[in-house]
Amino acid sequence: MLRTRPFLSFLFFLTLFSCGGEGSLDAELSAIIKKHDLKPIEKPQTNPDIVALGRALFFDKIISGNKDMACATCHDPRFGTGDCLPLSVGTKGSGECLDRRPGAGRPFIPRNAPEIFNRGHEDWKTMFWDARVEVENGELLTPAGGQLPQGIESVLQAQAIFPITSRDEMRGRRGDTASDGTQNELALIDDDQFTQIWRAVMNRILSIQEYRDMFRRAFGDREYTIVDFGRAIAEFEIEAFTLTDSPWDRYLRGDKDALSYEAKRGAILFYGKARCYTCHSGTLFTDQKFHNIGVPQFGPGKNANGLDLGRYNVSGREEDKFKFRTPPLRNVAVTSPYFHNGAYNDLREAVLHHLDPERHLRNYDPIANGLPPELASTLKNDEATINQILSTLDIEPVELTEEEIDYLIAFLRSLTSPKVYTLHEVIPDRVPSGLPVQ
Repeated sequence: MLRTRPFLSFLFFLTLFSCGGEGSLDAELSAIIKKHDLKPIEKPQTNPDIVALGRALFFDKIISGNKDMACATCHDPRFGTGDCLPLSVGTKGSGECLDRRPGAGRPFIPRNAPEIFNRGHEDWKTMFWDARVEVENGELLTPAGGQLPQGIESVLQAQAIFPITSRDEMRGRRGDTASDGTQNELALIDDDQFTQIWRAVMNRILSIQEYRDMFRRAFGDREYTIVDFGRAIAEFEIEAFTLTDSPWDRYLRGDKDALSYEAKRGAILFYGKARCYTCHSGTLFTDQKFHNIGVPQFGPGKNANGLDLGRYNVSGREEDKFKFRTPPLRNVAVTSPYFHNGAYNDLREAVLHHLDPERHLRNYDPIANGLPPELASTLKNDEATINQILSTLDIEPVELTEEEIDYLIAFLRSLTSPKVYTLHEVIPDRVPSGLPVQ
């Protein structure tokens, strides 16, 4: 009898495993994947010469009015294509990551710099936290209105040409002196003259022989415009930041061992009891719609009294106040801080906020969640503001056990590609302008 007990125990274990172990989890996940038509990320084809041009432009500060900001300043490959900060710091700022601070008399940018992974995917129809760049009924809508040049083919190409028009982000103020001591001529143009701003940026770039040669290799011998600039930036972002090998992607391609037991349990919660999929849907894990999840308000804001009314600023609809586009979740393990203003620097805390938004809004601790003192002091936690936020809240509480929360976070971490930890390799040693690369 003593010699048969181990064998009987082993048979009992196999029975349990076959009934409720990973085999049954895989079957359940297979049904979920089919139901939601979930697909792995695929990388679109790119042109090497256009990518090379876009890479140079992405890291070159020549495109900013004061020659002190590149795309990579706020979308740094070393920091999950963000900048580490809850709210970004624009032109005239100094330092990097958590040490970056605004220049004297300059504000924080009102919103968090979003990650820029997989933005070349065909499912993307919107850009920015408020989707002020979007495709609607086949028409590309942007802040430039009728000034948007012909030839822009995607929301990603459109997005690439707008940060250089923003005074606080990249263009600067009238009277600013650039980092090389020259006058900032881009800042002299009126804010609504998009065409003139884009032409001036291109004049700067094309005054450099190396850039003229790169544009010629990329697009042939012709006149170059901001359309080509947008296409080059977009092409580089697609090539550098489309990551296809997360454990979740590998699982979707058939590798059943790519996900841990905990991550599989978390995936089932994500598409079931936790109801995360109702907003974080599809291959990109975003419905690209607008939701108010009760995020606390702080910083300079985009509206009166330091508030940021989100999608309302684009739509003008009262029901859109405090609503922001659902962020994608791929590579979420490295894209903190989270939400439109970086309110949480810890993934678990961000998840907990979703589960009970009102309680977390009312009890938000800015210092504990990583806000620098100058932002923590601007927190709007008075009852009037809280009631305004709650008036358009459109997320309901969910009860999960601590174990279930651990499973859910394990699944979220499985959405991150290991290649995020080698993205520093795309940073060039130099750029054609000769300006320093951070």
